[in-house]
Amino acid sequence: MARPRPRGGPTWEEEQRLLGKGYRWVAGVDEVGRGPLAGPVVAAAVILDPDLELPWYPQLQDSKVLSPRQRGRLAALIRGAATAFGIGAADAQEVDARGVVKATRAAMARAVAGLALRPDYLLIDAVPLPEAQIPFRAIIRGDALCRSIAAASIVAKVERDGQMERLDETYSGYGFARHKGYGTQEHLRRLGALGPSAIHRRTFAPVRALLSPAQGTEANSRRAAGRAAEQAAADFLQARGYRLLDRNFRCPWGELDLVAEEGGTVVFVEVRARRSDALGSPLESVTLGKQRRLVLAAQEYLQQHGLESRPWRIDVLGARLGLGGQVEALEHLEHAVGL
Repeated sequence: MARPRPRGGPTWEEEQRLLGKGYRWVAGVDEVGRGPLAGPVVAAAVILDPDLELPWYPQLQDSKVLSPRQRGRLAALIRGAATAFGIGAADAQEVDARGVVKATRAAMARAVAGLALRPDYLLIDAVPLPEAQIPFRAIIRGDALCRSIAAASIVAKVERDGQMERLDETYSGYGFARHKGYGTQEHLRRLGALGPSAIHRRTFAPVRALLSPAQGTEANSRRAAGRAAEQAAADFLQARGYRLLDRNFRCPWGELDLVAEEGGTVVFVEVRARRSDALGSPLESVTLGKQRRLVLAAQEYLQQHGLESRPWRIDVLGARLGLGGQVEALEHLEHAVGL
């Protein structure tokens, strides 16, 4: 991992060196959100042209030293002037399942994959990224040294802050719009009073401390039942001629259990596992807030996969579980969520 000599601020030195060697598209990559107790890790990849000599280039700095207003203004300028930019994320569930380091690298790889053109070289803030299969250099304090990395840090920070402000509307009471999921005293007080939300990272110590062993056992049982229900749902759809496109697609808005195709229509399927003695229909268990997040997640999937022009819908597939957690029956509700 490279450790350049600190200087007065970010420059184009690394980018110009690579361009001089014949690389054409050099992308800066950075992330934000590894430390918070809640919310996603968000990464950005940005390709800027140093030769444009835009008047705001000297204002590019590590996002942490800029005010929110400065970051917002610069993020808009970066997006408008960039040759290409991409954004990737890993939600709290992925952080818990894979660990924050692997989840961060996954978010970075998604940001690079989201670029409109494939870069020749990556300049990354500190984190090696071999999975991108692109030559790279990981630079400690890269956002304070390289302007393209600084630009990526600004775009990632503004994107994540905006996501946390929107998530605050869905998960009210925690103050996410103010502290952005970081472990402030206010956040810890509200977490203690309300308990963890769906976007809290359960493997992080302050959140884990609120989960009793009994709660952990119950959560494991629910996850196992959920996996069984998803597999039964996938088998059910494929037996009826659906083509399975994806499973457990994660984005900042949540997770899409199944993505399938039927007669040219992209079908997003929310799988709901319910005990036989539970009251109400599977659809009744999908709250309005959850429905809104499903629509946003579906739109994100379509955009990432270049499917915006395709017809699509959101179905709910309810799985009735027996006392032992086995799937006893399935109920398929087409067009269950209004678009």
